[in-house]
Amino acid sequence: MFNLFRSRDKVVRIMLTGLLGVVALSMVTYLIPGSGMDPGSTADSSVLATIGKDQITSQEVSKTVQNMTSSRQLPPALLAIYVPQIVQQMISERAMAYEANRLGISVTPDETDNAIMDSLPAQLVKDGKVDSATLAAVLQQQGMTMANLKSDTARQLMVNRLRQIIAEGVVVSPREIEAEYHRKSDKVRVQYAVLTTAKYQAEAEPTEAELKAYYDAHKATFQTTEKRSLAIILLDPGKINTPPPSDAELRKEYNANLDKYRVQERVMARHILIKSDASNDAAMKAKAEGVLKQVQSGGDFAKLAKDNSQDPGSAVKGGELGWIVKGQTVPEFEKSAFSLQPGQTSGLIKTTYGYHIIQVEKHDQAHLQPFEEVKDQLSLDYLKNESNQELQALADKASSALHADPLHPEKAAAIADTTVIHADNIQAGDPIPEIGVSKEINDAVAPLRKGDVAGPVVLAGNKVAIISVTDYQPARQATFEEAKADVRNKATQEKLQKILAQKANDLYAKAESMGGDLEKAAKEMGVEVMTSMDVDRTGAIDQIGTASAIPDAFTKPTGALIGPISVTGGRAVVKVAAKIIADPALMAGQTVTIRNDLKQKMTNDRQALFEAGLKKRLIDEGKLKIHQDVLSRLIQNYTTRS
Repeated sequence: MFNLFRSRDKVVRIMLTGLLGVVALSMVTYLIPGSGMDPGSTADSSVLATIGKDQITSQEVSKTVQNMTSSRQLPPALLAIYVPQIVQQMISERAMAYEANRLGISVTPDETDNAIMDSLPAQLVKDGKVDSATLAAVLQQQGMTMANLKSDTARQLMVNRLRQIIAEGVVVSPREIEAEYHRKSDKVRVQYAVLTTAKYQAEAEPTEAELKAYYDAHKATFQTTEKRSLAIILLDPGKINTPPPSDAELRKEYNANLDKYRVQERVMARHILIKSDASNDAAMKAKAEGVLKQVQSGGDFAKLAKDNSQDPGSAVKGGELGWIVKGQTVPEFEKSAFSLQPGQTSGLIKTTYGYHIIQVEKHDQAHLQPFEEVKDQLSLDYLKNESNQELQALADKASSALHADPLHPEKAAAIADTTVIHADNIQAGDPIPEIGVSKEINDAVAPLRKGDVAGPVVLAGNKVAIISVTDYQPARQATFEEAKADVRNKATQEKLQKILAQKANDLYAKAESMGGDLEKAAKEMGVEVMTSMDVDRTGAIDQIGTASAIPDAFTKPTGALIGPISVTGGRAVVKVAAKIIADPALMAGQTVTIRNDLKQKMTNDRQALFEAGLKKRLIDEGKLKIHQDVLSRLIQNYTTRS
C-alpha cells in the first residue's frame, strides 16, 4: 500500500482500472479462425481489421495490452497466447456494434455519461460531479481522451443491448430442469478392474530385433542435437588487483561530486493504516480511534500494526516504511510526518486511503555528508570503478586477439593474463567447467559456427567471458547405437500400450461371455476388482478419477459393461453395479438455481452462435476484413518478447 500512496498520480492511475472496467476486454476462449483473413498486404501497415468504416490498429491493440498488463489483468509471460484472443474479442465487439447500429440500436449522450459516472471510483466523484481535471489526467496517462472513453462506452452499451435482445426468448422448460437435476444429482455405483502398466512392464521389454525394427520404422524422429566445442577466456573482477586510493584522490572525487552527498530532509517512520471510503468511513474512523487509544496507552506499535494495519507492504514489518523524503507521499501524510519529532506519534491523519497513525523514529535535516562519513563508500566506489575499467581494457584486448585468431585462444588468454577454459562437444544446457550451466553463453553461441567469436558476455558476479567456437557438429540423424536408449524407451511404451489394450479387450470379452460377471473374469486373469462408493458425476473413484470419466455409467442400465477406458497408469473395464436415482421431491429447492444456470448457459451458447454467424456473414459480404500479415507481425512481436 505504501507504494500506492507515494504519489497521487499513481493512485489515480490504479483507480483507473475500475474506470476502464466498462470498456476493458475480457479473456475469451476462441483463437482467431483462418477464414475471412486477407493474406495480402494492407494499405495501412498498422490496420489489423476493418469492420465497415471502423478500423482496429496494432497501436490500439498494443495500448489495450499495455493497460491490461499494468493493471495486472494479464500476465506478461503469456502475452503470445492471449494477444490473438484479445484481437478476436476486439473484432467481435466491433462486429456486434456494427450490427447493433444496422438494426437501429442507439445510445444517447446522457446514457453514455451516466454509464461512465456509474463506473467511476468514489474518489473521482465529488458531490455528484466528476473531478474533470483529474479524470482527464488519468485518461492521458492511459493514452486515452474523453472522446475515446465516451465512444468506447457508447459502443459497449450498444453491444450489451444487442446481447440482451439475443438473450430474450431463452426459455428453460420444466423437462430441461428435471433432466439437469437428475444429471447433477443421480448417482451410480460401479465395479471396475484396472489393468496397470506396472503389471505388464516385464512383458513389454522389447527384444533386440524389435528395437532395431522400431528404429528402422522411425529413423527420422531420432536426431542428435548440434554440439560445439568452446574455448572460453574468463575474466574475473575479483582477481584484478587495484591499488587502494590515497586520501587526496578520494577528496578530489568527493569535492567533484558534492551534490551526490547532499541528504534531503527526511524522516524514518512507521504507520498503521485503516482503509476507508464513502460507504464505511464512520465505522473505519471509529476503528482507527480505538487503535490510536491503544498506541497512546503504551501499546506495542509494531504489534498493533501487524494486527490492524491494512497496508500489506508495511504491516508485516510492524508498519515500517523506511526513509521518506518530501514529495514522496500524499500531502496530508507528508505534513504530519515532517512535523513530528523522533519518538512522537500523530493523531488520526485522513488521506484518500483512509486513516493513518504515524510514528516518527528519526528525523534528519538537509545536510552535506562530511568527507569522513562517506570515505569508506568513496573508497569502495573508487576500487570498483578502477576494477571495471581494467576489466574492460582486458576484455577489449582479449576480444581483439581472439577475433584475429579464434582457433588459437591461448594467445588471447595470455594477453589477459588468464587461462583458457575448454568445453568440448557440449550442447545447449550442458554445464561448462568452472562456470556451470550458463544461459548467457548458450544464447551467445547459439548462432555461431566453427571459427566464430562471441563476447564479451557478462556472467554472474560481473565476470566476463569471450568465447570462440573451435568445432561445430550440426544436428543429424542418430545412428541406432546413439539413439538406442531413446529407442528402447519409446519401443517399450508402444509395446506396453498394445499389451494393455489387448489385455483390456480380453477382459471385456471374457466378462461379456460370462454374462457380465466382471469379478469372475478378472479373477481368472489375475486382476483385482474394486467397487466404488455411490457417486455423482463429480465424485472421485480411486484409480479412475472423477465419475465424469465414465459418462456411460449414468446412461447405461445396471449390469452393463463399459470400456475399456484409459485411466492414469493403465486401462480399465467398468460394470454398472447400481443406479441411485435422485429423489424428485428434493428438486423443488434447487429449481431456481438450476433454471438460472441453464438459462445462462443457453444464453452464452446462443450469443456465441450469433457472433460466429455474424462474423461469417460480414466476411462474406466484404464488411469484415482481417489482415493476416499485420496480425502475424503483431503476434510475432509478443512471441519474441515472451
